[in-house]
Amino acid sequence: MSRAFVREGDGAASGSAIDRFYQGVLGLSDSARTLIAKRQQQAWLQASDQVVQAREAARTALGADSFREIFEAAAQRAGDPPQSPTWWATGDAAIALAARRHLAPEQFAVLVGPLSVALPWLKDAGSPPASAFSQRT
Repeated sequence: MSRAFVREGDGAASGSAIDRFYQGVLGLSDSARTLIAKRQQQAWLQASDQVVQAREAARTALGADSFREIFEAAAQRAGDPPQSPTWWATGDAAIALAARRHLAPEQFAVLVGPLSVALPWLKDAGSPPASAFSQRT
């Protein structure tokens, strides 16, 4: 597994975010895929400039080769045709997870948003882990 997918605080006991991600992608129902596709299309129509900027920030953080590898591996596992909305949503979410330590919260949110309708835990995957101190208060 790429070190890019491991965030400080991701312990073996909690399961890795990338393992959860791929399990979720492989288990998507047809109705979930339809909803994801609609959300991806809406996101593109409403905020394509933000999506492009977030992708570019992820590419900068990961490097072009890692970015492409991560995006393509995830998008292929989605099982949807290349360039389809669900293909894009899955690839975007994968690169957001990989680069989450280096993306602004808004960038992370725009990339995972469409897929998070089926995998709601993705919305919180970009948040820093709670510290021991904040858990006691």
